[in-house]
Amino acid sequence: MRRRYSCRSLFRRAFLFLFFLGIIGWVLVEDAQALRPFTSATDAGILDPGYLELEAGIGLGRNTRHTAHESSWGLPIAVFNIGLLENFELDIGTGFDLFREKIDGNRRRTLGSVAETTVTAKTRFFQGEGSIPSLTTELTLLLPTQRRELLSAPSRKVGFTAVGVATAEAGLLTYHLNLGGGVVESPKRGVGTVGSLLWAIAGELPIGKNGLTAVIEFRGESVRGSLPDNTALGGLVWESPWGVKFDAAAFAGLSRGSDNWGITVGLAYAFKALPWLT
Repeated sequence: MRRRYSCRSLFRRAFLFLFFLGIIGWVLVEDAQALRPFTSATDAGILDPGYLELEAGIGLGRNTRHTAHESSWGLPIAVFNIGLLENFELDIGTGFDLFREKIDGNRRRTLGSVAETTVTAKTRFFQGEGSIPSLTTELTLLLPTQRRELLSAPSRKVGFTAVGVATAEAGLLTYHLNLGGGVVESPKRGVGTVGSLLWAIAGELPIGKNGLTAVIEFRGESVRGSLPDNTALGGLVWESPWGVKFDAAAFAGLSRGSDNWGITVGLAYAFKALPWLT
């Protein structure tokens, strides 16, 4: 007999999972470069060879547009960044998604599934300093590992995106610019693959000398045949005395294709995992 868990039970397990990861990070930690809690924006930094960086968190999104009554959870969301060469790293993202929607009357349907899996090759072409931007490219495979009921299209086709990233400083502010696109399967049956446009603008600003940083992000995704998905996010990141970064943020939807609002909390840290590469 399949065991069923309540949303509260899943959240409790996800928080315990993050706590466990935090304890591990306290033992293994090195300085992290991860850009949690941003939804899409990435930076132009590359991990040193031999290091592994873990980004983990939980998230909640709520959508009530167009008579929809939907909630989605990431329990948890995880990204593994692996430094392989001086100017190259490999990033693997996955997680567990829980989706709940209102159907007939007061009836609700809950579906759980492994999240979409991403595999990203990140290459740095120029390393700037200060106001001179560093430049990288990210080439990503989108693997449809979700349950078929959670896919936007009826078949399982691998998607691909390519994004250019620039990171620079303006005084105390560090900002990140992302622009790119890709090929994904159309949500409309029988159309095949269509193009997509991806963009993000993000900033980080230290608050005092206590390790606290304010973050902000504007990002968007437009897929042919779908409503644009644009959001704005704001939050805080705290770099603890033992090097683990903790974060909390909230976002609001700016277009009809995005969730109305959402929240996320998480952590990030790096450690030497492949010493033979250093």
